[in-house]
Amino acid sequence: MALICILPTSAGQYSDIAFMDATMTPSASESRTTDLNPNGTYLASGYEKMVAIHDVETLELISTFEVQSDVLDVEFSPDGNYLAFSRSGSSADTNTIQIINVDTMVLTSKIHGSNSQSRMVQWSPDGSLLAIPNSNNGVDILRIADMQTENTMNGEHNTRVTCISYSHLGSYILTGDESGRVVMWTSEGNPTGKEWTLDSRIQDCGFDSADERFAVFTEEGDLSTWSFAGGKISNLSLERGAALQWSSDNSAIHILEAGVMPRIVTLESTSLEESSSIYLTHQAMDFSIKENQFGTRELAFIATNTGHIAVYGAISLPEGYGESGADLDGDNVPDTFDQDDDGDSITDSLDNNCQSVSQVCSKTPDIDSIRSVEITVDSTNMILRDTFTLDSETSSIMRNLSRRSLVADSQLSTSEEELFANAICKNMNGNHYMSSWKNVIELSSGQLLDGSVDCEIYGGMTITAQNDYRTRVAVTYVIVFNLSEEVQYPFEFTMQSQPTATDSSLAQHAEMHPIDISALSSKSVPVYWSPWWVIEGDLTLILEEEIESEPSFIGKIIELFIDSPVLLIPIIAIMIGGVLVVIRRQNSIDMDLEDDKDSEKEEHDENDSDPFDEGVAEIDEESDSEREETTVEKSEPRETMRKPRQESTNPPAVTRRKARPKNDEDDGPITKVKRRRLDSSLPTSSNVTTRKTSKKRKVVTQEKKKSNVKTRRVVTSSSEDKSDSGEPGK
Repeated sequence: MALICILPTSAGQYSDIAFMDATMTPSASESRTTDLNPNGTYLASGYEKMVAIHDVETLELISTFEVQSDVLDVEFSPDGNYLAFSRSGSSADTNTIQIINVDTMVLTSKIHGSNSQSRMVQWSPDGSLLAIPNSNNGVDILRIADMQTENTMNGEHNTRVTCISYSHLGSYILTGDESGRVVMWTSEGNPTGKEWTLDSRIQDCGFDSADERFAVFTEEGDLSTWSFAGGKISNLSLERGAALQWSSDNSAIHILEAGVMPRIVTLESTSLEESSSIYLTHQAMDFSIKENQFGTRELAFIATNTGHIAVYGAISLPEGYGESGADLDGDNVPDTFDQDDDGDSITDSLDNNCQSVSQVCSKTPDIDSIRSVEITVDSTNMILRDTFTLDSETSSIMRNLSRRSLVADSQLSTSEEELFANAICKNMNGNHYMSSWKNVIELSSGQLLDGSVDCEIYGGMTITAQNDYRTRVAVTYVIVFNLSEEVQYPFEFTMQSQPTATDSSLAQHAEMHPIDISALSSKSVPVYWSPWWVIEGDLTLILEEEIESEPSFIGKIIELFIDSPVLLIPIIAIMIGGVLVVIRRQNSIDMDLEDDKDSEKEEHDENDSDPFDEGVAEIDEESDSEREETTVEKSEPRETMRKPRQESTNPPAVTRRKARPKNDEDDGPITKVKRRRLDSSLPTSSNVTTRKTSKKRKVVTQEKKKSNVKTRRVVTSSSEDKSDSGEPGK
């Protein structure tokens, strides 16, 4: 995932120094404080339950000292022979001030009690005394020789002391506390009567080297300078305060500003106007500045709340630069000195990118890891995406520094990645970088105009494990040039050489040669050339206009809907209406099926009450008479009533039914017969024997095209006898 930081080069100030390296201290975590010895050869740092001393030039670890609790402050003596440090304590652990002998690198037995959170220790200019906060909201002055109290300064502060500063002549002491109160004392421990009250906790304070002014920096970022007599000179509001340091010539004040965008700000000491800034990719707890002989900052060491001390400075040329000899990648470092001959950010000793056994891996670059430049051209702009990859060691350090930049956990969030992108983009000289490309690109017509430089994190930051030492960080610088005239195809341009990394940019840590280069536009065929070696000289690229084929009818329809999405509305409405019609029709069919099922069920129930199957004609026979039933036309169905039987003294004849199967091939109508009881209309008589009566059916004839009516003859047993004898029945 790419993260973009857009920073126009016309605004803001760039840094004169950039990230160089970081200290490595095994088992160290949560660095909180740093200090340089007077001659700038040793760097002391405090961690969680550890003090470490490194060599400034090589950053090699010289010695470590394990202690019982977290180290809060470290301070070299003016002669550099001792290192005093304070650590957190408790009611049972009060001896929180200890001394290290730097000459012998031994933790001495010199100890003294202080408050439980002594965040400041201060040496006297001659190195014989040490000022520390005490448990009475005051300051104790200790003799280093025997660690006994020389003087005590109490009664002026109601909260814990957070700032102590000796004047350079040693005559006065400045103290500040958590409530924002500042007091000036004599070296004997007496108040001078000069007091100041600020709005928030005093984070740091200090005299200039001439003892004419002093500066106070609060936790809320309020920086103020005061005359020795007590009058305010100037004031500046920053985001959040961490620490301050006067320059050796008193012309500037270096400020460590914490907050969302931490940085080291160098201010003009009188007007407090900003002269330069170093934007940081990590937290800033404390810092130390090393200056050159002209009073200009040369190195900056920052405690990062991680296991590293980040080092910022001007990156020196690599060993062997400019020497004669074979140089495959063209970086001016001969292969005999170069640790990465093919320029793919993989150290030769670890390079296994071989396409065949006959090739030398260190001479075959990994195309995915070399510098990549993608050029995109539109009608008015040329956009260059310059992507470079850091080596695995630098990538691991950068990730570890950034993990706790905003949130104190081991996860690298998107916000912390954004902070990283902002910092590297602000530190670089964007105008210089843009000019380096503008000067090597020659157009066939027109010219490149000023534009802007943006920064992206191409990959290797988020979603990377803390113990991942192989994944490499890739960073992209994006330049947007304006074109003096509209692009005409074929569009031809020549890259006369390969630009190198600019000063103070993170690209100084990456390999700049060779280059994987591509060019494209929305109207042309892409052009690709990889790898482009320095030895090949200039490179000319031509973008030919791509002729678009005539779209098909279906394609035109699709384009029409894409261009005018509103046309989809009636089609969608018709589709919805069709779906509703289908649903309603389906529901109607379902209801008809239910009605049919109910009718069939009723019919089935009625048939169950009939002892004879459907399709079989029934004949009711009576012993004393013959009856005939005739079907009636469907248009006028009627019931055939049977006359009541006459009373007879004869015994009732036994009724016999005869069933005749229905012939499916007969042309006769399909009839349905409903039975009906007829005995309800007969007169009752006591001497008439009750017998079973036949039920009468209502016969309905199915409608046919022809109006012919067929009759069915119903006979009794006597009729059948007559028929058998040859007499026709009636």
